[in-house]
Amino acid sequence: MGAPDASAVARGAATGEAGKPASSEGTCVSCEEMIAHLQAFLDHECERSVAERLARHVADCAHCAQIADAEQHLRAIIRSRCAEQAPPELRARVLGRLAVLRGTSGVASVSRTTSTTVSRDGSRVTVTRTSSMRVERD
Repeated sequence: MGAPDASAVARGAATGEAGKPASSEGTCVSCEEMIAHLQAFLDHECERSVAERLARHVADCAHCAQIADAEQHLRAIIRSRCAEQAPPELRARVLGRLAVLRGTSGVASVSRTTSTTVSRDGSRVTVTRTSSMRVERD
């Protein structure tokens, strides 16, 4: 049995008292134990018997149900923010530039030309530098 979904946690929030352990068949889970295992519980990393006890506690304890619901809500927000992707055009442009820099794009040669022109007009000196780069692909 896994972690309850947000609606199940919200339904469970209407019952129970904060800090009071849930009991079933002689096994209890305290609020402190629930909090200590919350991440593993929500990640479905607990043993089945532990997950069942924790789920019963969340269903019976309004305090822990609110904490579990808040954690699930936070996780949903984080997931939604991480789902955004760059536009395909930007992604292609960046990956293309990286490939050129890494030399993995089939580049045959890269040449750079720099020319410097110095002109003197009386006491004034003007220096102009022009630089160009040419990338040839196979």
